[in-house]
Amino acid sequence: MNFLRSFAPRVALLMGAVVLAASMLGAGWGWLRAQQALRQQLDLVLAAEIEGLLRDHESYGLRGLAEAATFYGRRGGPLQVLLLAPDGQPLAGRMDSAPARLRGFVTLEGEAGRRRALGAVLRDGTNLIVAAELAPVDRAAATLAWTPPVAAALAALLALAAAFLVARRLERRLAGISGAAQAVIGGDLSRRLPVSGRGDEFDRLAETINAMLARIETLVAELRQVTDDVAHDLRSPLSRLRQKLEAALAAPREAAADTTTLEASIAELDATLNTFAALLRIARAEAGAGREGFASLDLSALVAEMAEIYGAVADESGRVLVAEVAREIDIAGSAALLRQAIANLLDNALHHGEGRIRLALLPGPMLSVSDEGPGIPEAEREKVLRRFYRLDRSRNAPGNGLGLALVAAIAHLHGGKVSLHEAGKGTKVVLELGSAAPPPPG
Repeated sequence: MNFLRSFAPRVALLMGAVVLAASMLGAGWGWLRAQQALRQQLDLVLAAEIEGLLRDHESYGLRGLAEAATFYGRRGGPLQVLLLAPDGQPLAGRMDSAPARLRGFVTLEGEAGRRRALGAVLRDGTNLIVAAELAPVDRAAATLAWTPPVAAALAALLALAAAFLVARRLERRLAGISGAAQAVIGGDLSRRLPVSGRGDEFDRLAETINAMLARIETLVAELRQVTDDVAHDLRSPLSRLRQKLEAALAAPREAAADTTTLEASIAELDATLNTFAALLRIARAEAGAGREGFASLDLSALVAEMAEIYGAVADESGRVLVAEVAREIDIAGSAALLRQAIANLLDNALHHGEGRIRLALLPGPMLSVSDEGPGIPEAEREKVLRRFYRLDRSRNAPGNGLGLALVAAIAHLHGGKVSLHEAGKGTKVVLELGSAAPPPPG
């Protein structure tokens, strides 16, 4: 009884019984089904032939149709074509024991044997008939009736043995998957499904699920980090705001002082709301939201537009912006998000860099922004792409440490990545995007 409760024996017995029953039934009526299927195929052949002849009639008229029928008659073969005048007189082609008039499918009996025929009546009353002998079809179906019944029993035994082995292996694989899944449910996000190394469907499924688990582990870790960062970086301004309001509430009412306090409080709240908005944009981009709205856009024109806008801003700051934009680079993406990413890179170069700013767009597509400032130490180049991370020298400067994190999220949404490199004395930020080809229409 315990043996039959196991998954593998039950599957093996069930498969053996099913194969045995199917084989025994197939020995009895398989040839009938084969005969029906072969006749259906013959009907399809006849329909295809008559459709081709009717296209000849549309293209070349009755004369062309007659020539095609005559060609079939001269060539011989299994197919016969006959063209009858409206009064039933033959016009072209040949057919043994031809009917006087025929429309649709019919089985003909005659001295030449049984034939399957298909007729079509043209607008002028001309009758086109295509026929083929049924004897080859019947012979092919009859051969299937001689399948030895012993083959059914042998097939069942082989199926029983094979199913037992496969089911046992499947049971072991499922046990490993179940154990790993239970560990993940228990909170061990580092656990992965076992991979046998055979490269079969189970391995591919396990690798896909492992990749999903790795992504979930990364997202959970990032969520924890974001939660900690939000709690740390927003606690200070909110605490300052509360203290400021409490002090103003405790002080005597003075219109000018109250107005100053309220204006400063609104500015603090605006900065906090901007931080939350930036976090929301980063989260949406990392989650892939907005990809469904991608459209084909001229990236070269977009970068040139941003270079023109920030060129004026750089001039007002006593800086120089040099742009090198390759032409005719199209990409599928979001113009608004790409503008935001370029603006963030140029703002960083203006506020935290020095000297000349270079904006370049090269085929790939690859966009880069570099300056001649103090640069970013190599050990911190990956860290500055995180949310809220700021260099020590920039902690007193305006900003919330989300600019490069948003750029990285936008690059990820567009199938690319962001990397930082040394550029002389300064830093070069490279934004690599996905395929430059726009998506197919529709």
